[in-house]
Amino acid sequence: MKADTMRLNGIYFGSYWMKSNDVVYLMAQELEKMCQLQIIDPGVYSGNRERWFAEDTSRSKRFPVRWINEDKLLSLIESMSVDFIILNSGGLSLRPSSLNVLKQKGIVCVGISLSDPDVFQFQSNIYSAWYDLFYTNSVHALRHLYSAANIRLLPFAASPDVHRPLPDVPLRYDIVVVGHARPERIRIMRSLARYFQVGMFGSGWGSGSRSVHGEEHVRAINSGRLYLSFSSTTAHYMNLKIGLFEAVACQRAVVTDYFPEIERYFHYGVEVIGYTSKAMLLDLVAFYITNQRLRHWIADNAYQRLLQEHTWKQRWEGVLDDIQRCRLGQNLAKRF
Repeated sequence: MKADTMRLNGIYFGSYWMKSNDVVYLMAQELEKMCQLQIIDPGVYSGNRERWFAEDTSRSKRFPVRWINEDKLLSLIESMSVDFIILNSGGLSLRPSSLNVLKQKGIVCVGISLSDPDVFQFQSNIYSAWYDLFYTNSVHALRHLYSAANIRLLPFAASPDVHRPLPDVPLRYDIVVVGHARPERIRIMRSLARYFQVGMFGSGWGSGSRSVHGEEHVRAINSGRLYLSFSSTTAHYMNLKIGLFEAVACQRAVVTDYFPEIERYFHYGVEVIGYTSKAMLLDLVAFYITNQRLRHWIADNAYQRLLQEHTWKQRWEGVLDDIQRCRLGQNLAKRF
C-alpha cells in the first residue's frame, strides 16, 4: 500500500446479513485498516430504521434498487473531509443528482457489485455508468454485459486473519460444503454421502445441517479434509465463489468445477482440484482423502498463492490506487 493512502478519507456503505463472516463486512474491516474510513450499514437487512435509502422495486422485487437518501448523505459530508464514497452491493446506489454534487466537491464515487451477472439486468446495469469507478466480481459480466469505460474487475479474496487454519479442529468430514442448498447441489451431495462423510453447512440441506457464522464458519471449513466449491450461480452462470478463497485461506484442498476462469487465480492439479462430471468428482474425492501428502501439497500451494496475490488487503490496494489516480486525473493502470 502506498503511504499516502492512509491520508485518504472515505465513507463506506454496505449491509450484511451473514454477520462477521459476510464478505461485505470483511471487506469493510480490511479497508478500515488502510485509510480513514466511516462505515455505515444503511440497514438493507435490518429494516432501514434510519431511512438511509428508498427502495425501488419497479424493475424487480427480488433485486430492488436502493437509492441513498441525498439529504442525509449531504448532511454527513458537510461535517467531515471526504475523498471517496463506496457503495458495496445490495443494490445500493446514489442518484445522478447526488453523484453530480459529490463530483463537484471532488469526491470520487465508487460502486461495487458482488452478485453479477445475476443482478446486472436489475441493478448495476441501471447505475454503474454514472460512477467514477464501478467494480464487478464477474469476468463474464465485464466482458459481455458492461460497456462503459469506468468498469473494473474486483475478484473475490479472503482475509487470512479471519479465515485461517485451525489445527485444533477435528477432521470430522471427508468433504465439506458451506453454502445454500439448491437442487443440483443436493443431488451431488447425496451421491457423495453414499460413500464419504460429508459436512453440509448452510440453509436448505435438510435435517442435521445448519447455517454457520463468524468463528463457527471458519471451524466448519476446517472440519473437512476437502472443501467443495460450487461455481454455478442461481441464474446458472459459472462464476468464481468467495467460499473457494476462504477455504484456501483455511489451508483446505479445494475441489471445484472445471472452468477456465479459475486458472486466473489457481492452477488445476497444483493449487485446486477440478472435476467435469459427478463420476469424476467421486473418484477424485476417493483418491485425495487417502492421499494426505498430496492433498496437503495442493492445499499449501494454494495457500501460499493466496497470501501473495488474493487477500482483501491486496484487492483494496488496487482500488485505493484507482481512487488516487482518479483524484489526480491520471489514467488507470490495467488490472486483471
